[in-house]
Amino acid sequence: MRLTPEQRKIEEAYKTARTSGAYDQIWQTVGRCVFCDHDQTQKQHEIYEENGVYMTVPAYAYVDGHLLVIPRRHVRSVKELTPEEWEVMRKLFYLAKKMIREVHGVKGMQIVLKDGVTAQSTVEHLHFHCIPFDAPDLSVWNYRDLAHTPYENAEKYRAKSKKLQKLAKRFGEKYE
Repeated sequence: MRLTPEQRKIEEAYKTARTSGAYDQIWQTVGRCVFCDHDQTQKQHEIYEENGVYMTVPAYAYVDGHLLVIPRRHVRSVKELTPEEWEVMRKLFYLAKKMIREVHGVKGMQIVLKDGVTAQSTVEHLHFHCIPFDAPDLSVWNYRDLAHTPYENAEKYRAKSKKLQKLAKRFGEKYE
């Protein structure tokens, strides 16, 4: 596919949008679901689709090799996925890892799930980032001192075991 001079200019701007701060102004003004409302630019970044789930190179990638796996239909959470969609996603994660290695020579990959309103900056549309990982510089965590030991945290969860069982049962009734 050949790009027009205007398309080429847009593509070049994507390369530095994350580091220049341009992305910060863009995502706050989108006002629509960018995964449902594809424009032609986004369509040309898609590289694979199967059974309503597609893999694409994000316009605003974190690093070279970054891929997204997205259900075509608008779902907000993993709990809304069908078993078939989950199976296709699992396959696309495998393909993403293999292709990242093939194309960019990076053996590691992180999968970042964007599920729920607070985890997603622009849309409430479930998506997964498949990010080449060869050094920890990309994922800098703001660690916090723990208020509880790991054992104490495990006890807190175990104390809620009835709630956990109830939620597991509800999930089975609702989604299986």
